[in-house]
Amino acid sequence: MPTSGDSLTMEDARVYAEAMLARPPLHQWLGVRIGDIDLQTDTVTVHLPHRAELSRSPDRADYHGGIIATLIDIAGHACLAAKLRRRMPTIDMRIDYLRPAVETDLRAVARVIRSGRTIGLCDIAVFDDSNRQVAAGRCVFSTREN
Repeated sequence: MPTSGDSLTMEDARVYAEAMLARPPLHQWLGVRIGDIDLQTDTVTVHLPHRAELSRSPDRADYHGGIIATLIDIAGHACLAAKLRRRMPTIDMRIDYLRPAVETDLRAVARVIRSGRTIGLCDIAVFDDSNRQVAAGRCVFSTREN
């Protein structure tokens, strides 16, 4: 397997990110998928299709905050993992919910802020189908190699 110091093509990053995203049963159940990957700006987009069972209540069609938090964590991890080509644990996460996301697919755009020897940091913005930002997150990951 290539190391993070090797040259990485856009296709290598896509193949790795898609394979990693497809592996966990939770990701399969959610139906998340990789969208755009840009190695120049260290960004990855992850899409989440709307389903009624992701709602916070049977009376409203807005997303449960835990689902949005999960999408933020998945997108941040996918972004950093595409760059480093390995898995790493989340060690901290902060989320601001900006507006309800109602009956809409979601798009999380993650950007690597720092990719250091021991810590990685990503900012994530979540948008609805109308391109309105519904949440903002920041994830911190342990990048220490085992």
